[in-house]
Amino acid sequence: MNEILTAVLGGSVGAALITGIFGIIKWYMERKAQKNDKEDDVKTALRMLLYDRIKHLGKAYIQKGEISIENLEDLMQMHKVYHNNLNGNGFLDDLMETVRSLPRK
Repeated sequence: MNEILTAVLGGSVGAALITGIFGIIKWYMERKAQKNDKEDDVKTALRMLLYDRIKHLGKAYIQKGEISIENLEDLMQMHKVYHNNLNGNGFLDDLMETVRSLPRK
């Protein structure tokens, strides 16, 4: 009788322990997924802001007809981050090519 009781209680404790471990793993995975979603949202927002800023500045320099070396370097760096690091599309490539061809002041 004691052997049966020990086996039943031991099995119950083992099952509870396994259930608890799986619960912790599930909680951790869900938390990590939420964190990744938030990081993706921040990355998307930053990409949109850089797109708007590059487009605005590029058009302003084209309208002005010239650009300083410092401003060109800044704009090229912003475009590099937008395009390479934030997976931006190629919509600004033509604009940047026009800006690069502007006379330097």
